[in-house]
Amino acid sequence: MKTSVGKVFSKIVILASGIIFSQQTLASWHLDPLQSELHFITVKNSAITEVHSFRTISGMVNEQGMAVVDIDLASVNTHIEIRDERIKDMLFNVVNYPEASLSAQVDLKALNTMKVGDIKTMPLKIDLSLHDHQQKIETKVSVSALSDGAFQVNTLEPIVIDINTFDLGEGVKALQDVAKLDSIATSIPVTAQFVFQPE
Repeated sequence: MKTSVGKVFSKIVILASGIIFSQQTLASWHLDPLQSELHFITVKNSAITEVHSFRTISGMVNEQGMAVVDIDLASVNTHIEIRDERIKDMLFNVVNYPEASLSAQVDLKALNTMKVGDIKTMPLKIDLSLHDHQQKIETKVSVSALSDGAFQVNTLEPIVIDINTFDLGEGVKALQDVAKLDSIATSIPVTAQFVFQPE
C-alpha cells in the first residue's frame, strides 16, 4: 500500500514539474516601448557627431525563443524637424519601406535559469532587415532579470551598420548635398536598450 501511495505521489511530483517546465519553456514576452530605446550615431564633415533615435519600436520574444523588434522608420528623431523629414523621404523612403526589423534566436534555457537581479552576457546573432536587404551581425548583449519575469537587454558595445549594405548610398549623398555638407559617414554605430515584459 505504501509503495502504491509512493508511486502515485511520485507521478504527481513529476507531472507538476513537467507543468512548471512547460510554462517556462512556453513563456513569451513583449517589448515595453516606454522602457526601450534604440539610438544611432552619425558623423558629418568628419568631425561633428550626433546621437539620434527612433520614437516607435515594437517587438516580442515568442514561445520558441525567436525575438523580433520592428522599427518604425517614420519615427526617426534627430531633434531637427526638417532633417527628420529629409531622412524619411530621401534616405529611408518610408512610403515604400516603412519598417526595419531585427531578429535573433534567444537562448530560452539560459533565460529561464536566471533569478531577479542576475546579469548574464550572452552571444547573439542578429539579422537586420532594411530596404529588402539583410546584414548578419554577431555581437554580445547584457541580459538582466527584472521583477515579475521581465528582462532588460543592453548592447555591450555599439553595433556598426554599413549603409552601403542596404543600398542607401545614394540617399546619404542626397542628404549631404541638400545640407551642403562635405561628408556623411556611411558606417553607423547603433546602441539599444530593450525591456521585455512577460505576456
